[in-house]
Amino acid sequence: MSEFPYPMPPGGPSPADELVRGAIDLHHHGYPEIAFDHRTRHEDWDELAIARAAGMAGIVLKSHMWPTVGRAYHLRRLVPGIDVHASITLNPIAGGFSPLAVETAARQGARVMFFPTWGAAHDRERGGMSRHLGHILPRAAGLTREAGLRATDESGRVRPEVCECLAVAAEHKMLVCTAHISPKESIAVAQKAKDYGIESVVFSHPDSNSVAASREEIRDMVALDAVCEFCTLGMLPQFQRISPKLAMEIVSEISADRAIITTDYFFEWSPPASETLRMLAGTFLDLGMPFSDVRKMMKDNPARLLGIDHLPCPHQGAH
Repeated sequence: MSEFPYPMPPGGPSPADELVRGAIDLHHHGYPEIAFDHRTRHEDWDELAIARAAGMAGIVLKSHMWPTVGRAYHLRRLVPGIDVHASITLNPIAGGFSPLAVETAARQGARVMFFPTWGAAHDRERGGMSRHLGHILPRAAGLTREAGLRATDESGRVRPEVCECLAVAAEHKMLVCTAHISPKESIAVAQKAKDYGIESVVFSHPDSNSVAASREEIRDMVALDAVCEFCTLGMLPQFQRISPKLAMEIVSEISADRAIITTDYFFEWSPPASETLRMLAGTFLDLGMPFSDVRKMMKDNPARLLGIDHLPCPHQGAH
């Protein structure tokens, strides 16, 4: 039996196939995400089975709406052999900046705490996920900037309730991701997180319209030991918000030790996560990025951020 129980190209697995083995997608949306009629390409169990067959080590299941603890619990049993990590996103529907919500999610297995997405004031100001939500849910069309969540006060200090959420995340060793709060808020959160022993946060897709960080702000976050996220979504034809060449340029500036690759999509036209990760890995290799750097962004760094000490060894091949 082949070491890769998945269709391979003539001549066997490519270096990009090898890179998918052991990969962890730290930003993976499932179905249903917003509504049943907002379809994805596959049911969650089929998506996971494809990822497992490609050799992926795991995913972090994220939702813009509800904590994913229950779904992750059952999916781990439906599709054994691949890790499904749960998360909570601090949108108003899940309690906002609620330490109790974070604690409850953590006690039910949540490994990641995402700051607000469509609930963030910054997202609403920029017409990000909040605008997309309004196209699907009629009552979301009335989301206002004034009612949006801000991690900092008027003086730029991290709000007390946000500090409490960070304290809970630290207590339960949860990974913290900035999601759709502003770059300035993200920098303040990354600084404050250190007070609670959180060494590194993920600077979520700084290239996205929902965040729109400058290169200087990316450098400022990395200087605070943050890890910069690059989503395959942003490089797919529908969005094209960042090119692989520009992503490589930023990675070369901040180092591959401070970057991760995720998927972040929930559309019917989206390929399976493992295939999209393979496509981007192959693109980076073709453009000249070292195999070891891509491996760091897809496997080593995500595992480190989740506190995972052991992952399957990658298939050996030409690097």
